[in-house]
Amino acid sequence: MADQPCKACAGGGMVNGPAGTQRCPMCEGSGAAFDPGLFFTYEMGPVVIPAGGTISNFSVQILDRSFRWMLLAGVQTSALYTVLIKDSRNKRPISNQPVQSSNNVGTAQDPFPLLTPFTFERRGSILADFTDLSGAQNTVRLNFIGVELNDGPAQ
Repeated sequence: MADQPCKACAGGGMVNGPAGTQRCPMCEGSGAAFDPGLFFTYEMGPVVIPAGGTISNFSVQILDRSFRWMLLAGVQTSALYTVLIKDSRNKRPISNQPVQSSNNVGTAQDPFPLLTPFTFERRGSILADFTDLSGAQNTVRLNFIGVELNDGPAQ
């Protein structure tokens, strides 16, 4: 399926603005109509963290389309743990250090929003390092909520 041209720039990627010609803000210069993607979630888990223990590089495989991650929700059996989420393609961490779960993992009723959505490439993986802080075995499930982008094979 061919991309539809952007209606704002007629597919040219540029528009006239107050300071002259500029990149089209609607399509970000691609010339293609904006495609918000299809709602999709990836669930990570169950991740069983031993009392006071650590689990490194737990992964979830991204399928045949890139995934724009927008919200994070989770459940756990014990109160506290830290998590460091990374992109498998370049091992890029999402934070400067592992973050306590109560600071960045929302609930199903109130998921944590990413101020800027993060895109995981198709066939890549979401990686996470977990450390239990509760002193008891902790079973964690994270739900990465977002959209699949239309960059994969037609279905």
